[in-house]
Amino acid sequence: MGCCCKEKIDEDMTGEEYMEKNRRCTDVLFTLIFLAFWVGMVYAGAYGFSKGDPRILVYGTDYQGNLCGKGALEDFKVRYFVNPYEVLEAGNTAGANIKDAKSICLKACPAASSTLSWVCNYPDSLDSRGLNAITSTTTSYDQWAAMNYDYYSSITTGSHQANSRVYKGPCYPVLLPTTESYGTCSYYAKQTSGAKTAFASLLSTNSQSTPESYDLDDKVTALSDAVAEMLSTPASVMERYIEDFAKAWVVCLVCGFFAPVVLSFVWLGIMRYLAGFFAYFVIAFVNIFAILCTLWLYMKAGVIGNDAIAASDEDGGSSYTDPSEDNQEVLTYAAYACTALTVILLLFTLLMLKRVRIAVAVIKVATQCIAAAPMTIVFPLIPVFVALALFAYWVAAAVYMYSAGDIEQQSCTLTAGAQPQRYCADSADAKNCHCGYETKMTKDLQYMLLYHLFGLLWTTQWLQALTYLTIAYVFALFYFRGGSFSEGMRGCCSSPVFQSFKKMTWFHNGSACFGSLLVAILQFIRIIVAYVVHKMKKAGNDSCCIKYAACCLQYCLWYLQKVLEWINKNAYILIAIEGKSFCFSAWEAISLIMSNILTVGAVNIVGDVLLFLGKLGVALTSGFFAFMYLDTDEYTEGDNRVSSPLLIVVFVIIFAFILAGLFMSVVEMGIDATLLSFCKDCKIHGGKPKFAPPLLAEVLGKYESKQKARNAANRQ
Repeated sequence: MGCCCKEKIDEDMTGEEYMEKNRRCTDVLFTLIFLAFWVGMVYAGAYGFSKGDPRILVYGTDYQGNLCGKGALEDFKVRYFVNPYEVLEAGNTAGANIKDAKSICLKACPAASSTLSWVCNYPDSLDSRGLNAITSTTTSYDQWAAMNYDYYSSITTGSHQANSRVYKGPCYPVLLPTTESYGTCSYYAKQTSGAKTAFASLLSTNSQSTPESYDLDDKVTALSDAVAEMLSTPASVMERYIEDFAKAWVVCLVCGFFAPVVLSFVWLGIMRYLAGFFAYFVIAFVNIFAILCTLWLYMKAGVIGNDAIAASDEDGGSSYTDPSEDNQEVLTYAAYACTALTVILLLFTLLMLKRVRIAVAVIKVATQCIAAAPMTIVFPLIPVFVALALFAYWVAAAVYMYSAGDIEQQSCTLTAGAQPQRYCADSADAKNCHCGYETKMTKDLQYMLLYHLFGLLWTTQWLQALTYLTIAYVFALFYFRGGSFSEGMRGCCSSPVFQSFKKMTWFHNGSACFGSLLVAILQFIRIIVAYVVHKMKKAGNDSCCIKYAACCLQYCLWYLQKVLEWINKNAYILIAIEGKSFCFSAWEAISLIMSNILTVGAVNIVGDVLLFLGKLGVALTSGFFAFMYLDTDEYTEGDNRVSSPLLIVVFVIIFAFILAGLFMSVVEMGIDATLLSFCKDCKIHGGKPKFAPPLLAEVLGKYESKQKARNAANRQ
């Protein structure tokens, strides 16, 4: 086995006593740091919830930078773009967008009627173009709403009516019907004939014309699309798919959840009783396939049989070199290389047979532990749900923090004759003729969001670390107790999983915080690098050298993260076994793995193959069930007919694969924990494991000697 030197321990010590002899609280400082960090997380979230309002990110502001439904506009929750020409122009002007189009907050979307009506500026508009400034009166917002926002007939002085007729305000004609969509009035139909005729007559009487030559009736679709794009309305195809999911939710539940759970348990049973068969079948298949490939190459090269690749000579001449001869020569060399690889594979297989037996025994011991403590397989669902709740909170807090930024005018090009100046009565009126508003984050908010992001990464990794520690302790305890749990460990609160969680949280939460911090830092660096690379590409600095360097850097960081996660996982297992600090356990785990590299390799290869086959089989079988379910009359005809079963089947397959992976990860952790427990047992007993469960001990040829020793002890 290549075990390290024997450690000094009390020979009368039981396996459970060995596991507890050095256990103490580890890496406590990092628990305190983690708690202090979460105090900051709570403060950041509270700040966002108290200062931000996500509606501003979805709906935007009116032309004065106010959010509809807030403050003085509390009852005015609907945003209305007063000038449809300006909405169209926003999409055609460089540097401008729909945020630059003038909008006003109303109680409800205005209705286009047979008579001409208007929507006018706020009565107390910040510029000099509101009703109060024009008529020297005091009109409240409620009075303005009672007037249907129309005071066109009251502004008889100056050029206000003339400017209003050419869409320069303060009033704007209501010609197109609108309907509320996500708090915004969206255009949906052609102009009302009565209002259209009345407006045309008004323009003709005053010798005026609209600012554009085209008819708005031809632009209704474009207007609706412009508003819909601003609101990020899902495309019609996605809407159909969402409707399909709503109709086929039973299929998603049965085939995407219940079926994977049942099939995962079935596969665990197969692994428990047929792991050996599958392991040797895979080994035999790989070797036979390698031999067949070698023979095929020899046949095509003409060394064996008459099936060599040859070219026909239609002219019967021999004045040219047959290209097939070069092909045969290449195939011959390929056959020689394949022969060497096949021989090496066969020799390696023969050398690894004993370790394959150990690998199969380790897998069976892991599945025995799951059978003895079935809560083990369900336990990972708890941190998953906690992580989902954390993510939901994080997203909400992040959105609120982002929306807590300052509302400022955005930068755009103010060009004469173009939007927005084209629709201003006075281009020098900065309070009325300006670019639109947007939310800009301050430096403090940016740092707060980065802090919040790192908190999500760290906390997610911490949950995973505690899960690993809990599961590892259960499997290690099962191993060191000789393949059983004490009779007192029954029931929910006294089950091995519950006891393990309490112990690991109390003693080793600091180690979980430390290990998760390392991974979170690396993940955070990867995100920053990806963001910088994205910004460089967006700025046009995407030369081949930069792309290659960025790709190499990102790959190296990804690989480093995988290595660190592997070290962490094995460190958590040693922490569960011996109860020592993170750094010591990580070093000890690497030392044990290097000392037993062949056994570890065999176990990981066999285990990974079986687990992958399980995940793939569960996913594909669930997808097949979903397809068959959707192919019934219930979903091909009538009201529940789905437009396409493809997306639902793909969703079921992906979700089933993830769910099966969750269950298989418990088995994977169990295999690793059992293997490292076995390696540690070898080390402390000079290569002869003392605490191994009977199944594993039998494979090692130690079972009979252990039984004799136990019988002799019982006689005494």
